[in-house]
Amino acid sequence: MAYRGTRRYHHVNPYTWPAFLVGVFLILAGLFIAGYWVSFILQGGMTGGLWTVENGTYLVFHQAAEVAAAVAAVAGGYGLLRGRPWGLSAALVALGALLYATINALGFSVYARPELFPALAATLGAVFLSFVALRYGRR
Repeated sequence: MAYRGTRRYHHVNPYTWPAFLVGVFLILAGLFIAGYWVSFILQGGMTGGLWTVENGTYLVFHQAAEVAAAVAAVAGGYGLLRGRPWGLSAALVALGALLYATINALGFSVYARPELFPALAATLGAVFLSFVALRYGRR
């Protein structure tokens, strides 16, 4: 067996400060989404348990999709911040999931909670800027 040394990952992060900003944004967005749904459940929003229906659909599937987006966002942000080889791919998947989740939430906010519209519109703008930053933020 050959000696391979003690360094497991010797990878230089090929991105500049935009990767850092996008990584922080993804982690914060993921934690916010998870926190929102935890507080929703703890405040009694799931009156019918797993079979709670809202707007003609089962809410648990929507929650599962958003929690998956939150996990992807935290993983992608971590990968970008640590300079892992899979970080960019995970971040792009997470940004796509956040794009879908934000557009979906914007539709809901127009109908039911208009006070959330400015924050969600800002989040949508941050998602688009994150795509641009990852594309043009290379060395």
